[in-house]
Amino acid sequence: AAGPDAAAHDPDVHGAPHARTATSADTDEEAVAHDGTIADRGAVDPGWKRFQAEQFQEEAAFTPGRRPVDGERTRSGHRDLIVVLVVCALLLVAGFAFKAQCMSAGPWQGQQWSRYCYNDIQALYHSRQIDRHTFPYIWGYLLDDRLSGGGIEYPVLTGLFMWLTGLPTSTWNQFLAVSALALAPFGLLTSYLLFKMNGRRALYWAAAPALVLYAFHNWDLLVVAAAVAGIYLWWRRHPIAAGILFGIGGALKLYPLLFLIPLFIDTWTQDRKTGWRAWWSGIATVVLINLPIAFWNPPSWWLTYQFQSFRYPNVDSLWGQLASGVDPQIDNLVSAALILASVAGAVWWGWRHRSRIPEAGYPFLQVAAASMCAFLLWSKVQSPQYTLWLLPFFVVLAVRPRWWVTYSLVDLACYFGVFRFYGEFGHPSAIPVGHFLMDVSVLARAFMHAILFFVFLNAEPATGDPPEPRFVSHPVPTLQTSEI
Repeated sequence: AAGPDAAAHDPDVHGAPHARTATSADTDEEAVAHDGTIADRGAVDPGWKRFQAEQFQEEAAFTPGRRPVDGERTRSGHRDLIVVLVVCALLLVAGFAFKAQCMSAGPWQGQQWSRYCYNDIQALYHSRQIDRHTFPYIWGYLLDDRLSGGGIEYPVLTGLFMWLTGLPTSTWNQFLAVSALALAPFGLLTSYLLFKMNGRRALYWAAAPALVLYAFHNWDLLVVAAAVAGIYLWWRRHPIAAGILFGIGGALKLYPLLFLIPLFIDTWTQDRKTGWRAWWSGIATVVLINLPIAFWNPPSWWLTYQFQSFRYPNVDSLWGQLASGVDPQIDNLVSAALILASVAGAVWWGWRHRSRIPEAGYPFLQVAAASMCAFLLWSKVQSPQYTLWLLPFFVVLAVRPRWWVTYSLVDLACYFGVFRFYGEFGHPSAIPVGHFLMDVSVLARAFMHAILFFVFLNAEPATGDPPEPRFVSHPVPTLQTSEI
């Protein structure tokens, strides 16, 4: 059965103990019958009756937040999957139409702000020499603090994807269309994997307004798909494969590498050798992907990270609001220290949680989500599409819908406030609505990241049981139908 309470009684989850054999010590009423079936456990475990009721309800019908069990793959289950994928596809089409407003034969003349359609895909087409089909990283250099010669500010897999999708194009309009066509399947894949784990809760991703705003704002659908695939493989109890996917994600955008820490601890507490293998599979993957470029021209490969270290904070980041004008190197040190301290706090909380409730295992999902919030809160670089990074955790953790709604509304205000702010730039006579809205919404978003750090830590997993159980040496106890 799915759900956090079920996990505490499931011998296949986090190494929980199997049913014990009834002995003379069972003085109240027999908790476990001699044949291994559950008898009247409610007499000795007050939470058992609630667990029975929840299991009965979940077995009666397919409910959001739980994957269908064997024998429950009905038309309803397939229909739910189709609904999730169709909704996601419709929002992806809407997202392309939204950004396509910026298609033009010549340079932008302010319509990217007035129509709210600015996107990095078109903006970087010429400036990163994608239009010249320059192979990225190999000959890159900085010119007046600007990347030139094929230098890319993103890790190698994202840069290679940009280069590949640019090969069949000759205009930035074509590049936007080809990129959207190539990125869309990753958005659908994310929806599919989330549905496999969580059923209709996948709509928190597939129906999110952020998907319209950011699906084709940058290339982040790639890294989100890699991160969710890693979480999916963890859920299927394949930690080494999960580590590989997080390593691939780290070669797209760095943040999935944060998930290797809770993955390692969760796996290590069950089997130390497998834990180390999961950790090193992720590290080895990201190193091997970067190695050819780094070996060919180390300074050009390092340029990606050097460029990020030189950058001043985004105006729509917490640092841009509170510490604008501060030397970037100071920002780097303070930002990194706060991120590491917050992640360490989340990891420590997870360990304490496991110590208090050993049968629950290490809270991988909660710690991963909190680590993501810490990064978004303290990073000096805050791009709008980073919202996509956080959305899957609203699916896999059982948080109340109001948190998703509130976060979506704050993000919408932030998006339109930032774009209005840039549109007002150079027009001093305009009423500074955008500046005010940006300031308020950026601080509200930072506050949301801080609150969600604790909300996610205290949430229960919303994922159901994986399709195949772990190998167990003893039969799983079953419920007697007369007791339900």
